Amino acid sequence: KMRSADSERKFYLGRNDSVVDAPSIGARTAERLEAIGIRTVADLLKADAHSVSEQLEVKRFTADVVTQWQQQTELACRVPQLRGHDAQILVTLDITNVEELAASDPQDLWTLVEPFVETKEGKRIIRNGKTPDLEEVTEWVQWAQTSRLLSAA
Repeated sequence: KMRSADSERKFYLGRNDSVVDAPSIGARTAERLEAIGIRTVADLLKADAHSVSEQLEVKRFTADVVTQWQQQTELACRVPQLRGHDAQILVTLDITNVEELAASDPQDLWTLVEPFVETKEGKRIIRNGKTPDLEEVTEWVQWAQTSRLLSAA
């Protein structure tokens, strides 16, 4: 019997998940966020980036950085199969929302992703994960076309 499309789609992040599960958020940053009342992914998404930046009192956590965390987190919440490091790569390349990703030409996107993943920053994001190839980048675009609303995450 056919399974529903949704049961085959795995999402790696949901709104009720702990903030430590969000892309770019390690244990120490999560502790800092929790100390200012941001405990879940939903809390992070609805927070004001400027206010979070000020309350964190860490120089490198500017409002722009917090905004990137939010963009990465929203991508990971809404796009099935998309992993945190994939979302980090996309936001670094200035693909900051699902609609933009869904409208991307996979080949054009690959011409951005391929050189980036070879850089020091790209390698740092991927760590010991799998480096994306054209096939995976094509899947990101296809998955984005079947994204869910944030309210469903």
